[in-house]
Amino acid sequence: MAMFGMVMEYQAVKDEPSLAGKDLRIPARQHSNVDKAGKVWRQSSILKIWKERHVVVTKDSLMFWYTSEADSAPEDVISLKKATGVRRDDSANRPYTFIISARGGTFYQFSANSDEELESWLRVIGKAIVRGSTTEWDETSDRLAESQQ
Repeated sequence: MAMFGMVMEYQAVKDEPSLAGKDLRIPARQHSNVDKAGKVWRQSSILKIWKERHVVVTKDSLMFWYTSEADSAPEDVISLKKATGVRRDDSANRPYTFIISARGGTFYQFSANSDEELESWLRVIGKAIVRGSTTEWDETSDRLAESQQ
């Protein structure tokens, strides 16, 4: 990751105009608009090794991941506005796996710790993708959907 002044350029969001110049080095425990936070496993893109990560999905359709909950800066950030979908991956060699697909053929693979957690991550990330792709998100329908769960 390159550092320009005080702003880190995260690979996954470097082309997102709304984030240009924004400092995304937010400590894991200091997010104020969280939809979901918790532990998942992340598969590295090169070595294909699974490592536990602390993930935070925010209401402004960003997904941060950290080496631990105590980290002061994220390892990386995904703009879910650029995601094209999230789905369960039953073909993976690890249980409770899900994939986030992004434009340009990029994908991110994660694994939850249980089927219940997998369903929760799919729901939250799916909602963030829809919210990020919609110019006006209706908070009333968001609250209504949560009350029906």
